Amino acid sequence: MSLHEKNDQIKYLERENQLLEEKNRNLEKLLGDYEVLLGEYDHVIEKNRRLSDLIEINTIITNSLEKKEVLNRILFQVKRLLNCQTCSILLVDQEINKLGFAFLGNEDEGEALKDTKLSMGEGVAGTVWANGIPIIINDAANDPRFSNRADKQAKSSTSSLIAVPLIVNGEIIGVVESINKNEGEFTGFDVQVLQFISTQSAIAIKNADLYTMAIRDGLTRLYIRKYYRERLYEEWQRSKRNKSSLTLAMLDIDHFKNINDTYGHQAGDLVLKGLADVLQKNCRSVDIPCRYGGEEFAIILPETSHEHAYMFLERMRKVMESCRIDYHDKTIQATMSMGYATIPELEPGDIEAFMEMADKALYHSKKTGRNRTTYYGDII
Repeated sequence: MSLHEKNDQIKYLERENQLLEEKNRNLEKLLGDYEVLLGEYDHVIEKNRRLSDLIEINTIITNSLEKKEVLNRILFQVKRLLNCQTCSILLVDQEINKLGFAFLGNEDEGEALKDTKLSMGEGVAGTVWANGIPIIINDAANDPRFSNRADKQAKSSTSSLIAVPLIVNGEIIGVVESINKNEGEFTGFDVQVLQFISTQSAIAIKNADLYTMAIRDGLTRLYIRKYYRERLYEEWQRSKRNKSSLTLAMLDIDHFKNINDTYGHQAGDLVLKGLADVLQKNCRSVDIPCRYGGEEFAIILPETSHEHAYMFLERMRKVMESCRIDYHDKTIQATMSMGYATIPELEPGDIEAFMEMADKALYHSKKTGRNRTTYYGDII
């Protein structure tokens, strides 16, 4: 092969190599574009999934009228849809015009922050309460709007958050927060998702408040008599169906008329509220404490036998006995008499007979010295 032919061959191979390199570059670009398209497709699919979930969220959140359950459902949906570590709901306390932590995704933090109150304009939540505008922060440590007071109290750490107002009929009733994105940063779309959740949540919270007002006594915040009768019927039926224990207790404040006559009706109201608060704090979440009428209370204790009911009531009676109510410059001590009945240990023919047993046990406690607990089975 001549030198000229060799040079021609080399030039041909160089051109072929250049064409091959060009094809490789075009292929790499196509592959890069394809990966971008795949990423955008995945993002669209994820966005559509979240939007589909939002369509169902109204039913999920509003499927209960019990406020605690409503708040729990809201936070579950916030954590799920915004992929965050934790979240919180703060509600406006109208009596003191402060913002308080009503419910948190972390129970330990909730306990630490239960008495924490924020003023209007204080921190991120207080600012959202003041102006009604959502706030998104992805670098909390360097954002002047962020206050770490809650973090210090809860021994937690906030790096990013979104806060959105809860608005009903133009009134801001609270703030919902999504805290610490698990992956990446919070986005504008995350804000839109939380705003949608907050709209449904605010309505659900307001409805739960209205329901609570309808079934609870205005002074003591215990359940009213009508609700008590309805729940007693439900628990009676369930106990009979499952052959499980059920206790009904009746309680009455001793010498309540003397308290009203000596100190006045305002003092009497304070005593009612104070003892009702003791009752609420000592009951389990499944128990149903009610204001039966005047100074008389009732408690429905599901799944509670005679022995366990006695221990529970005696413990609560002693707490009430040690309770002191301050009224102006006076200190008032009040005690309670208690009586209870249980099934299946006792065999009342119907609910009315069951209630009569508990009432007779209460009467026996008052007749034999007051400030004591009587089981109906011990007096027949």
